[in-house]
Amino acid sequence: MDYETKVLTDKQVARSVSKFLTSSDAFDQTWAPNEKALVEQATLESTEPKGNHRYWYIKHEGKIIAALGIRENKYESSGYEMDSDYVAVHKEYRRLGLASKLLEEAEKYVKGKKGRYVHVVTCDIGSYKPALAFYEKHGYQKVGAIPDYYVPGEGRVDYFKKM
Repeated sequence: MDYETKVLTDKQVARSVSKFLTSSDAFDQTWAPNEKALVEQATLESTEPKGNHRYWYIKHEGKIIAALGIRENKYESSGYEMDSDYVAVHKEYRRLGLASKLLEEAEKYVKGKKGRYVHVVTCDIGSYKPALAFYEKHGYQKVGAIPDYYVPGEGRVDYFKKM
């Protein structure tokens, strides 16, 4: 089955994307205080015409099953990051290449903007091990880690890929 990747441009769809991203269908974790609000803000901001911030999503049978967001860094220096912008695939649709498809779109977007790199901020809990392997499989290098960054027992892991 072919799943179509769409660019997020509509605020109503942005709310659906953020609802998916903060659901247990996307992530199995303890959320840091204010984290869900940051995800909602990020999806809504990506629909604004200004700036270099974008989300892509995939829908199946009327529901969001995958999403990924990326934005230019706050210095507007042609570096792109995934920090308050997340990537997730619905737990029933994993291992179909959807995350790879979304990441390819994001990297194509960054290259089209003459972006210099992508910096991914993720975490080190057990349920994220497949995500860490995913980034490494796609050429991202682990460049840092901070224990207990988000909440006690959940550290931050940084990945980097030069474009």
